[in-house]
Amino acid sequence: MGIFSKKDCSFCGAQSGLLSNRKLADGNICKDCRAQLSPFYDLTNKDTVANVAAQLEYRQRNLTELDRFQPSVAAGDRGKVFIDMNSGKFTFATERELREGNPDLFDLRGLRSCTFYAKETIFKGDEDESDRFDYDFYLKVSVDHPFVRNFSYRYNGQSVSNRRNRIKESEIRKIYLGQKEIKSGFSAFLSGVDKRATEAYLNAYAIGQDMIEALTGAAAPFQSGQAYSQPAYRQPAGPEYQQPVYQQPAPAAGEVNFCPSCGTRVSGGAFCPQCGARLD
Repeated sequence: MGIFSKKDCSFCGAQSGLLSNRKLADGNICKDCRAQLSPFYDLTNKDTVANVAAQLEYRQRNLTELDRFQPSVAAGDRGKVFIDMNSGKFTFATERELREGNPDLFDLRGLRSCTFYAKETIFKGDEDESDRFDYDFYLKVSVDHPFVRNFSYRYNGQSVSNRRNRIKESEIRKIYLGQKEIKSGFSAFLSGVDKRATEAYLNAYAIGQDMIEALTGAAAPFQSGQAYSQPAYRQPAGPEYQQPVYQQPAPAAGEVNFCPSCGTRVSGGAFCPQCGARLD
């Protein structure tokens, strides 16, 4: 018996063994019940039965609310942000997850910040092959929510790969802002970052900025009472993505502030136009 004995799930009553059971502070939860929790929730053995039961009830209500969720704005790649301006709700999901799953719905007025980051994974090469650097792209989101406060959402499909050297986000940002051109030919060879990888990273970066702009722009009227002009459905940037010309908004006379997160000069609005942080 001992640790190998099956445990009764505190929620559905099903028995689960060592590999499928998770121990809670005062009970157990099976694999099937865990699958019903928010994908952004980190379950630990300090969670209580009462806390998990409350979340399972919330997830059932969320499923019902999804039937009434009608996105009026969307932006992203494989993973998208969907926004319903009528209900003041948003969610992150693929189109299939939105149709068939139970993605969490969040209140626009509860959005605290939304920023971009790229995760780098290094695959060491052998003596005949250089290292490979893979990149996946995320939005780091902070919200006011009873169960999910801070989470990261990966929105890209296939990873961006480059041999020999890292791709620097600071360089990509300069290209995106029109301050630098993409290296090609011999120049790209010397830098160890090929043009194709740079363009793919730039495309993913631009998509992330578009998602941040869509979300923070939609949240602003709910948080500050400003008028909202609804944009058309946003399609992800494609292979022929055209580099936008960034224009920093001009500050109003006598009203100059700076973002507390990145130091960008800002004027009005609820969110920083550079990093997406909320301006309190």
